[in-house]
Amino acid sequence: MVIRITSKKEGFRRCGISHSTKPTLYPNNKFTKEELETLKAEPMLVVEEDIPASEKNQDPDGDKDKGKKDDK
Repeated sequence: MVIRITSKKEGFRRCGISHSTKPTLYPNNKFTKEELETLKAEPMLVVEEDIPASEKNQDPDGDKDKGKKDDK
């Protein structure tokens, strides 16, 4: 499981990290409990917890197969 953070403004900083408007995945142990609570309370950030690790290979639009060649 991972944490996905998306900023509402490119480069918005919180907890020592410049956050992107593109969803960014972090391991569950990246932030302390206090940092995670700070991030979740921040209205400029969308914080999603317990994202399956399999989503690491998806692009932000959710297309797992993006970039793969068609077998046609």
